[in-house]
Amino acid sequence: MTTKHNADEAMHAYLRGMEREMDNFESALPENANRPPHHLVITRVDEYDFGWVYFYNSAEYEKTADSLHAVAGNAPVIVDRTTCKLYSSGTAHPVEHYVEEFRRGIRRPV
Repeated sequence: MTTKHNADEAMHAYLRGMEREMDNFESALPENANRPPHHLVITRVDEYDFGWVYFYNSAEYEKTADSLHAVAGNAPVIVDRTTCKLYSSGTAHPVEHYVEEFRRGIRRPV
């Protein structure tokens, strides 16, 4: 059984990996030479019987609420309480839709 602490650690590791990918994307282009590194933060965690749903965004957006700094397509991540595996939800429907899909056994590994 996974603890909330373990789930937090798994989610932080996932976000650090996403930051590396974002920082490396088009990093060779001259206009990106002085770009500050991305920093993603957890903005909300909802607990369910099966685990947790994590919401995240950029630290800059959380600090300024400036939509220029918001992350697009940042679907909430589900962390399974039994396995500590991470699963993607989606952005086309409210999160409750993806929670119900997860309950029905639909899994989308991140």
